[in-house]
Amino acid sequence: MRFPTLWCLGVLVGVGSAAAQPGPIRYDVYVFGVRSAELTITGPVKTPTYSIRKKGFASNTWSAVRSVPVAAVAADTGFILWGSIRELPARIAGLARVDWKSLELVGWPDRTTLYERTRELEATVAGVTRRGTRWNKRNASRPMDFVFGPANELIAGIDPRSDVVMVRRGFEEFTTIAAWNDPTMSPAKYGFEGLGKQMVPVAEGIRLATLVYLPTGSAKGPFPTVFIRTPYGITGLIDTYWHYAARGYAVVLQAARGTSFGDPDARSEGELELMVNEPADGKAALEWITKQPWSDGKICMQGGSYVGYTQWTAAMARNPALKCLVPEVSMGTAFADQPFVGGGMLVGMAYYTFFMHDRTLLPGRTWTAVLAHRPLVALDDFGSGQNIPNWDSQVLNATNGPFWKNQDWHQAGVRPELGTFQISGWFDDDLPGTLSNWALMERIGTAPQRLLLGPWKHGYNLDRALNGYSYGLDALRDDLWVLKQQWYDHFLKGIDNGVTKKQVEYFVLGDNEWRTATAWPPKEVDRQNWYFHSDGRANRLFTAGTLTREAPTGHQPAERYQYDPKNPVPNWMSFEQMQRWEDVQTFQWDMKDLEARHDVVTFTSAPLEKDLTIAGDILAVVHASTDVKDTDWWVHVSDVDPAGRSNRLTLGSVRARFRNLDDPRLRSQGSNYAREELLSGNPADIVKYQIGVKGVANTFKKGHRIRVAIMNALDNYTFPNSNTGGDEARVTETTIGNMAIHHTKVYPSHVVLPVLGTRAGDGTTSKGELK
Repeated sequence: MRFPTLWCLGVLVGVGSAAAQPGPIRYDVYVFGVRSAELTITGPVKTPTYSIRKKGFASNTWSAVRSVPVAAVAADTGFILWGSIRELPARIAGLARVDWKSLELVGWPDRTTLYERTRELEATVAGVTRRGTRWNKRNASRPMDFVFGPANELIAGIDPRSDVVMVRRGFEEFTTIAAWNDPTMSPAKYGFEGLGKQMVPVAEGIRLATLVYLPTGSAKGPFPTVFIRTPYGITGLIDTYWHYAARGYAVVLQAARGTSFGDPDARSEGELELMVNEPADGKAALEWITKQPWSDGKICMQGGSYVGYTQWTAAMARNPALKCLVPEVSMGTAFADQPFVGGGMLVGMAYYTFFMHDRTLLPGRTWTAVLAHRPLVALDDFGSGQNIPNWDSQVLNATNGPFWKNQDWHQAGVRPELGTFQISGWFDDDLPGTLSNWALMERIGTAPQRLLLGPWKHGYNLDRALNGYSYGLDALRDDLWVLKQQWYDHFLKGIDNGVTKKQVEYFVLGDNEWRTATAWPPKEVDRQNWYFHSDGRANRLFTAGTLTREAPTGHQPAERYQYDPKNPVPNWMSFEQMQRWEDVQTFQWDMKDLEARHDVVTFTSAPLEKDLTIAGDILAVVHASTDVKDTDWWVHVSDVDPAGRSNRLTLGSVRARFRNLDDPRLRSQGSNYAREELLSGNPADIVKYQIGVKGVANTFKKGHRIRVAIMNALDNYTFPNSNTGGDEARVTETTIGNMAIHHTKVYPSHVVLPVLGTRAGDGTTSKGELK
């Protein structure tokens, strides 16, 4: 059925009302599944009265009811809620003016904000079958979504990122509240209180600032613990994790060594050394928790990015009290994604190190100038006028030697009984860390594991579009906080709630849909070789380099070009524009202009005759030669649409000196960069490189083409290789390299694509339809 489209210039407050029937209308507001406010609409349809009361999160008691006429709601701060629905009470009247039941696309509250009919819902309410329609905000960041009934009545307003839901009482089945109200879920029936700042002793006599919150009311300890270790400050952090205390858990928040994040009263002692002290400090913290009278000896951890890293390093202690982890967009080991990628130093680590050590640029300095400064070891002095020892220790330890092995849980190991629920996104710069950690637990784990991969950046589950690329109405998940709660209930309270039944859920770009699998990569993938061919002009003409299933049968001329480290291939946005370390550099973008450079070689398939879906890590096998002692090799994989846009999906790299892998299982994630072997510098020596390209799931549509682009640098992502073969932390000079990529019967360069759909397997859509 097709519906007309309405461009509705809505207003925030009007004389209309959602009250289309006699009697009060009641909405309950839930935060993380905890009923936290109640909104009631009473009185005449045209001039209703709005009443609200809220519950204190800590006290677990309700406020007095506050009532105002509809016209006063917008100006009354008492009606402000949480998350993206914070102003929803003031907007109900405006929403009622739209004929939602007759439309499929609505511009509300203006032409630039589009809501699209997403799916039809049905539930039994008080023994009666009720229907509603989910409306999601198109291409939005931090959206407010809606459910409307057949009479245009507002049933629910939803913040999918923060799990804040305002739902008409009795219609909870249309939202995540149905899952929160499941009888297997720990009930939210407690308040909480803090025990005051604790200074927890760790090694070297250092003490770490720690805040402990316990359930109150009828709660009886001891309690299982949700534990967060962070360098980003613990003041106010309970606002994110209080709901665990409400459900009967102790919540422990600890500031990493030498950090306070602006609050001196919550500062941990010692000096911050990024990625150095976390294993020992995490070990001591776990031991401290288990000795407290309020602890039942069972602990799980949670958190994103570096706070995911602190979970893995704590797990190196192999403490049996640590039952599970929830690493979200987690860093991996030092050579998985930070500070090194493919053996090259991340440009963003300079900004991050300055930021974490409270350093600012000297007057007149720009990030463009600072990042171009050599030697790299003096970048901190040049940029800030001060030495940052932590920067020096990073750049001077560019191999996986003793300095890094102390934090490498892939080599030190973790308990196989550890249950992990890992979350990341295709455009998260820490995705290689998540994939490497998942691979580790697939190899050694005996407890259930779960993986969720969305179309997201590092700030995950926020956006339905990035950089102009739309991922559809289902790009965001409403249920992530539900799943995390169920994970803790299962591993800490032994509740059989089914959370471990699904193992892998991943989002397929192109199709813009969720699928499930029993492994990652999915077991049913068919690894196909796609070979490079050309007449030697693939760095000059898009039509010269081709990508086919057929291997070369004879001689083909090599692609020959020069790479100058002083004129490296840039990423799509300069660091000056970026001004932060987050992963805008890994977003999708149109590479066609960069692919036109003389130092970029491209190989492109013919237009596909039917859809082709890939899911998993990609391997590039490149046979190349050069007259320099060292260089970097970058591989990008793009989806080329019929208009010629080369939409980059994923990328990977390797530094030539690290080409000989100690452990091929870790090829695409690192953790084996211990051995260096420089190139001969003889252009007659052809070397085989196996380059891991980070995982992705994408459907190349009929008529689209697959493109592989190869280059020797990606400036603004990693520091360009000088090509000298020297210590990249100390070199000041560069060498122009003469490069050649070979693709013959003897040297068959190719990519290995993980193709779905060519043999039976366990892939299903999110709706459970067999693919």
